[in-house]
Amino acid sequence: MNRNQSPRRALTAAFMALALGTSAAHSQGLFKPDLVQLGNRWTITFFNDAAPGHDQWATQGICFRYAGIVGTHQRYIWWSDTYPDWNGRATQEGDEIVMHGDYAKDVGHDGMKWEITASSPKNEGGGHWWEWREDGGYGSTIGFGNARLQRVGSCRTKFEDSHLIPLPLDADGREMESPMGNIKEAEMQPEIK
Repeated sequence: MNRNQSPRRALTAAFMALALGTSAAHSQGLFKPDLVQLGNRWTITFFNDAAPGHDQWATQGICFRYAGIVGTHQRYIWWSDTYPDWNGRATQEGDEIVMHGDYAKDVGHDGMKWEITASSPKNEGGGHWWEWREDGGYGSTIGFGNARLQRVGSCRTKFEDSHLIPLPLDADGREMESPMGNIKEAEMQPEIK
């Protein structure tokens, strides 16, 4: 055995330990807090950004499940336990979360971008939520607004059962047309000339 083999073995062992430590960290999630470990059920509330008083519209429940690590991002799938067939994907980097999803047999779409706040124990967040439906043209905007998210426990509804949830009712007792609630399109859509 020559003198160089011992340092080489030590260096190889150090790289192996680093790789194993990184794999263990990735299997437990990259970020603390994440969207699951302290409870995977959150509520999301929409506030209409276009209204002078930022009117509050609907609040829905959202459940998260780990989907893996992609580079520096923790990935999730999500589904609603209060609005049927509303689900999508989310990614987390640090305290920032970006989400997209579909509802209404995939003709309705949502996007959210929000941050977990610095409040302890990091069970709240805030950001933006936008929603639209396909219409063969520019899309029909449901709303652009602010969103407040709060961790409220653990989900009882499985992703596989989320399509069985009945449509929730609004304050007037009507079935909600979208996860944001019942909106008069004239309030949200300017005429395109």
